Amino acid sequence: MNKSRLTARIASSTLVAAMVFSPVLSEGAFAKVDSNDVKQSDTVSSSINVLGSGDRGEAVTALQSELESLGYYTYHVDGIFGQITEDAVEDFQEDKGLTVDGIAGPEVMGALSATDSRATEPNSDDTPTESVSQSEVVSTAKSLIGTPYVWGGTTPDGFDSSGFIQYVFNEAGVDISRTERDMWKYDGTEVESPAIGDVVFFEGTYDVEGASHSGIYIGDNKIIHAGSGGVEVTDLSYDFWKDHYLGVKSFK
Repeated sequence: MNKSRLTARIASSTLVAAMVFSPVLSEGAFAKVDSNDVKQSDTVSSSINVLGSGDRGEAVTALQSELESLGYYTYHVDGIFGQITEDAVEDFQEDKGLTVDGIAGPEVMGALSATDSRATEPNSDDTPTESVSQSEVVSTAKSLIGTPYVWGGTTPDGFDSSGFIQYVFNEAGVDISRTERDMWKYDGTEVESPAIGDVVFFEGTYDVEGASHSGIYIGDNKIIHAGSGGVEVTDLSYDFWKDHYLGVKSFK
């Protein structure tokens, strides 16, 4: 038997074995097995743990379901890794401080697992979330007026919108999530209308699903927030805030 025919038979056997024993392997992974690459079986097996654009199957369905449960994926779960799924993965990567490439590899899977565990972990006792002084929250927030806006900022040297909220409540002894999306989803109690010290949430202020901005209510229909001009007071009667209003949560 000549060398080329032997190589082709080996490649064919490898492909059949992969199809039998790995039913959820993506079409992208199968494309990597050919007569010029049969010796690199590690490339094929590693693809099982990496999902990207064009992949289909049960693994993609599971990924979409996880992202949907966390509020990142808002389309119907169809097992097809398309642009919507890629965008959801990128949003998740950005929130978790991972490399933003839209590919669901081991880092993304690990972070999803950790996030899911955190979200479902019961409280160690039946006591309510620690109370917080309204005056303390407002006083701390007002003391930070004029602090510059810094993307990703979490200190008085510079804040982004969620970093400001997290810092103020941490100073009051309340531990809350880092992003508005997670604050809205996991923290505090949703209320009908704001009281002083509550947090008002907004959506659609930039291209992201779910809560995207927030501010601390200080009364008289005003909030303190970290906007593009820094920490400042703004009036909720402005059309922009009305158009993007999501709801209110109390972190007392």
